[in-house]
Amino acid sequence: MAEEKSVSVSDESKVSIPIKNLISILGAVAISTWAYYGVIERLNVIEQKLVSHWEEIEENDQWIDEFEPPKSVQDTVTRVRELELKIVELQTILELKL
Repeated sequence: MAEEKSVSVSDESKVSIPIKNLISILGAVAISTWAYYGVIERLNVIEQKLVSHWEEIEENDQWIDEFEPPKSVQDTVTRVRELELKIVELQTILELKL
């Protein structure tokens, strides 16, 4: 078997990395962090809009369910129905006479 090399890490350990690569890594981390928080913020805004729209939809639905036309409109609808029946009756009478 091959000899196993042990890796020892301590506070005295030294790491050598080119400054160009270090700057690239730091830039990538910074851009990734900025993009992540941008996406999270956008999701929060969309979620808040969704919640407010659902609240408005619920209020409108409640208004629709509880809506009752004014008494004058109800009376007018009743009179129009009666007139429609009278017209049908008169048409039937006219057809029978012809």
